[in-house]
Amino acid sequence: MKFRGGALVLVLVMLFALGTAALATEKGFLWDGTQWKDMTNDIKVAYVKGIGNMADFETAAAGSAPPPCISKGFVDELKTKTIAAVIAEVDKFYNENPAKLNLPVIAVIMQRCTKLCAPTAEKK
Repeated sequence: MKFRGGALVLVLVMLFALGTAALATEKGFLWDGTQWKDMTNDIKVAYVKGIGNMADFETAAAGSAPPPCISKGFVDELKTKTIAAVIAEVDKFYNENPAKLNLPVIAVIMQRCTKLCAPTAEKK
């Protein structure tokens, strides 16, 4: 009976190791408009909340030191907006600019919902 428990643990360790190795080969990416347009509203809410939570964490973790610039800016700028307003602004941008679906969602939020990055001027 002791052997079965050890074998089960060994199998679980091997599965975990193989799964971790497979994830390690995954290349990171920034979500852009191609993914955004296919997301449900719940996933969009989670994305925006995730950005906000990370910014809040980094700002709080800085303690008495100056917080990271972008995180501090997000905390200051996005606290006056609802999540629904941020999502609507991103949706509007991608709907009005289908040629810019490759622009990362985070860049759209920074350009359209904050003063951290000025919107790019359109070439005429």
